[in-house]
This record gives sequence, structure tokens and C-alpha cells, in this order.
Amino acid sequence: MKVVDLFCGAGGFSHGFIKDSDRHLAVDIDQHALATYARNYPTATVWNRDIGRLHSSEIQESLGGRPEVVLASPPCEEFSKSNPESYRPAADRIYGTGTARLLLDAIRIIGDLEPQVFIIENVAAILRSGGHDIIVREFIRVGIKNIHFNLVRAHQHGNPSKRLRVFISNMKFKLPRRNPPTVHTAIGDLPPLGLDAILSRPVAIPNHNLVPVMESRMKKVRRARSGQGVRHFRISKSKTQANWVRLRPDQLATSINGLSRYIHPTEDRLLTVREHARLMSYPDSFVFTGPVESQYNQVGESVPPLISHLLAQEALEHIE
Repeated sequence: MKVVDLFCGAGGFSHGFIKDSDRHLAVDIDQHALATYARNYPTATVWNRDIGRLHSSEIQESLGGRPEVVLASPPCEEFSKSNPESYRPAADRIYGTGTARLLLDAIRIIGDLEPQVFIIENVAAILRSGGHDIIVREFIRVGIKNIHFNLVRAHQHGNPSKRLRVFISNMKFKLPRRNPPTVHTAIGDLPPLGLDAILSRPVAIPNHNLVPVMESRMKKVRRARSGQGVRHFRISKSKTQANWVRLRPDQLATSINGLSRYIHPTEDRLLTVREHARLMSYPDSFVFTGPVESQYNQVGESVPPLISHLLAQEALEHIE
């Protein structure tokens, strides 16, 4: 099976597909994310390219034919609820000059390649303000009329954190329901860090390193109660969103994204990249590379591997 992963990031979306893929092509413009991808998927072909300038004929030439599966996660920042500009009509963004226009390139390439299965992942808010109709219209323009908008709440399928995304596909997915683990179940067995690690035997786990915090902010971290955020950022003239929230150990984690940082339930510190990865269902064997801030973004901007595996199972059944 030949698979293409556009806007591949660190590789969460590929996680469920690559084991059944004999030729796998991953494309992104982020060099740090691509380094992580190549580190974890050494058999894949990795391209550092601007997808807006990528032609489908290049993909076919690299794969030796048309792919059976095309995955795509075009940038979602312009549609995110945390973006103060997200109230604007979808047309202004999709047909504008920002990164939202890259959705059109994903549709263009899918139309050219005609895969048996395609899946575009994005925030559910992309369907608002006319976005749904634009996407349908653009797919019809490239000759694809069979479109399904699959709203997936990752935690309803076992992911350790909340995450609502839409998976736009020529398939209707019906993923199995599973109860998600609590924060303590997901990260509670990781070694303590900082002062809490003094009496513990050190255990080396990739990406599980203490994140330095200025003393002025550490004072707020120490005072933070369970469920309380110590920092906030404005998402509109009247609304702010909490950040640096101390997670409740006995509950499900809230959404992990590129800008989110969390305080450990019982230790006075920020969660590590590994703890973020655990809450997004990444196995500890998956190693993130590059600057720490990039590593957090790589985790937060990805498709949870658990969801990728469930999607891959249904896609493979459809292909077979």
C-alpha cells in the first residue's frame, strides 16, 4: 500500500498507517517536525516542501504510482477558537493569503491523485461561517462528490485528553467507543522530577525533562489549586482562556494543543513533553526532537496515534 501524509508534522496521523505501507511519503515545511518524523519512521520518504507549490505528478513519480491513501492536516490556526480572528467568514480565510488557503492545496492534490481513501483532519470550527459549503464546493470542483464530515471526540474512543476534530473523508467512520484513562492513570507512573525526584532512583525516559520556569511564575505555580489556571490569554474582546492549569489527577485531561501548558497534579512544575505525549496517546518509544517549544507544538498539533490506528483499521477494510 502506498500512503501520502501531507502536513505530516511529527507523525501522529501516520502512526496507524505506516505499518501496512510499503511506500510512505511524508511532506511538511517544519524542519523540526520532519526531523522527529524521520527519527521515528526511518523507512519513510520525507520531503521538506511548501505544499502550496507541490505537484501531484512529483508524488506519483516518488511512489511509483497513485497512492491508495492520502492523509492531510492543513494548518488550523485561523479557525481555532483561541484565535481572536476566528469570527471572520470562512471564505475570507480559505480564499485569503494566510495558511488557511492550504486546505485548497490538500483538496487539489487529492483530486489529482484519486486515492481509494482520503482523510483531511482539522478543527471542527472549520465547518462554521460557510466553511462546510466551501469544502463541499471545492471537492465537487475536483470531481469528488462523496464527502463525509466525521466529527470525532478523541476521548470517547480512549484518548487520555479531550479533543474534538473533524475528519473529512470519502468514508463514513464509526469508531469503537472506549473509556479514557484519568490523568493519574496516563502519567502517574512516570518518574518524579525536581525536588520530588531527590529520593527516587533516576529513570531515563525520552522527553521527560524538567522545564525551567522563572521564579516569579513558580510562585504562582506553587499556589495553583487543582483545576485552576495561573495564566490567561485573550481570545476575544470579552473572553480569555486559562493556561498553566493544574490538572485534576482523577479526571480526564482537557485538550492538549501547541500553546497549552499544564501544571502537574501533585508536583509544582509544568508537565514535560513526554507527559503531554502520554496524554495524546503517544507511546514512550516515540521520541521528539528539536527545541523544547517545538516539541510541545509537535505533540499538540498532531492527530493522537490512538485515533490514527482506529481510522487506519477502517480504511484498510475499505481498501481490501
